[in-house]
Amino acid sequence: MTNKVIFNADDFGISKGVNAAIKKAYDEGILNAASLMVGQKYAKEAVELSKEMKDLDLGLHVNLTNEYPVSKAQNLSLLTGEDGKFKNGFVKLLWLSIFKPKALRDEVYAETEAQILKAQEMGVRLTHIDSHRHVHMIPLIFKVMLELKEKYHIKRIRVINECAFLTMKTNASKSYLFDGGLIKYCLLRFFAVLNGYASKTYFYTMLYTCKLSQEHFKKVLVPACFDDVEVMIHPSITDIDKPCKEDIFDESVISPWREAELATLLDKSLVKNFEFNAKYPYLYRLYFKVEHLWFKFVPEKLRYLLVGGFNTVFAYLVFVLLLQILKMPYLLALTVQYFITVNVSIATMRYYVFQSKGDIIKEFIKAWGVYIGVFLLNSVGLSFLVEVCKIEPVWAQAIYLIFSTILTYILHKYFSFHKKIKQK
Repeated sequence: MTNKVIFNADDFGISKGVNAAIKKAYDEGILNAASLMVGQKYAKEAVELSKEMKDLDLGLHVNLTNEYPVSKAQNLSLLTGEDGKFKNGFVKLLWLSIFKPKALRDEVYAETEAQILKAQEMGVRLTHIDSHRHVHMIPLIFKVMLELKEKYHIKRIRVINECAFLTMKTNASKSYLFDGGLIKYCLLRFFAVLNGYASKTYFYTMLYTCKLSQEHFKKVLVPACFDDVEVMIHPSITDIDKPCKEDIFDESVISPWREAELATLLDKSLVKNFEFNAKYPYLYRLYFKVEHLWFKFVPEKLRYLLVGGFNTVFAYLVFVLLLQILKMPYLLALTVQYFITVNVSIATMRYYVFQSKGDIIKEFIKAWGVYIGVFLLNSVGLSFLVEVCKIEPVWAQAIYLIFSTILTYILHKYFSFHKKIKQK
């Protein structure tokens, strides 16, 4: 099989400058894919240009965050404001996916399907799907995208599966430490793990997103388990857009980096610098081996004992730190400790103990319900041991943890991550 390097330009249709840059990068450079924003002002122009680029893979760049939706705004009360425009960013969509999952799912499904149908009406045969601001990586939204991907026979969905250690190995620049690249990478990789979807297309590079110069392609290592690699890139000819700023909702369209990324796409020598079948770093490979042995030989109850033990010690140390070092009142320290440690506990229990493949949002909500109940019992029990039994808070909490560890295992096993057995 021939390994393919996919240079994918996002934001096709967002502006004349972006459209012109994509055409130039295809004609004169190495661009071979683009993601279309069907609801934007210059989407029709983009589709017309795509007809002149016969080998261009054209996908859908789902937009849920900026400007106007394709479907009727009055039917999208969570997604749009009174002006009919999208009103939420990534963080707000994540928040809504947790606290209003059903309503958000319905609106995201309706709007995304409308964008797919709009692309089809424009004569576009979609080969892939991704999103503006990477909102499709939010677990609830990712599940919707997967459903629609299958329904409309779209071949590929973007997954942020980059190995940061391999990227760092071949790039000297540490800009990701200062421009938010590392934080964005960690968040999206975390969601990718939660989504649990294995793509055969490797993604490069989130660490340097929107700032890809030729220097970032001196050597690109693609792990052996992937058939293809996708490079997400954002070219533009900014001189075209600068006189028409009123047409631009995203100021990054006229960033100098857009021109630098266009220059990157015009360098045809970059393709030969991709090395497929690369090995993961030793510690990475060691982790996968240990994980395989963990699930193969360690029974569930022992996994809970070990993972639960780690989470209990971690939570207890946080409690002691808040109580003894920061001098918080014991009930306040308990409250803050729960907010800090609960999500770590849920994620590790879900994956390393129960190997759950259920609905991530529902399971997190149920698990949080368990921890809220445990927290209330903990508050009462801790108060009783401190106020009535006159035990120091540090020791009182240690005593209570013996009881709570057993209780949370039972509740998680039979409620939070319960696997329903289908009747034959």
